[in-house]
Amino acid sequence: MNFRPCWLRHRPPHLTLRVTLLRCSAFRWSVRNDAGVASCKIGLESNISPADYPLIRVVPSRVVPGDLLAGGSTAELLIYFGADISAAESGGLEAVYAALFELESAIRGKISDASGIYRETITDEDRLDTYKLMVIWCEVMS
Repeated sequence: MNFRPCWLRHRPPHLTLRVTLLRCSAFRWSVRNDAGVASCKIGLESNISPADYPLIRVVPSRVVPGDLLAGGSTAELLIYFGADISAAESGGLEAVYAALFELESAIRGKISDASGIYRETITDEDRLDTYKLMVIWCEVMS
């Protein structure tokens, strides 16, 4: 059996977080280039403006240490995406949902491309009255 010293079993926490943020950043640019969104950032800020929609926000929610021998870790991400309800007045809420489900499909494709694991989509993550937000929960290896 191949035993590794305890200091080799896991990355130090600051390196794990750094690698996780690098993976989030790479994922963010990948999605932004293909999904046709107005803004795509890491983190969910409070001062979102109408110019930011349609938007994607990648929020690392948890980092779990990986296998003792393989190293690495798993990052759980919450990927918020949303649209302005007032921008689709002619098609109503149905048009907003249709656009958001197209965006969800594009994001899920990028999760697969990044060898991530899609867990679920929460469709009612409304935080503001004039915008419709949804969130995808997924995992990526870092």
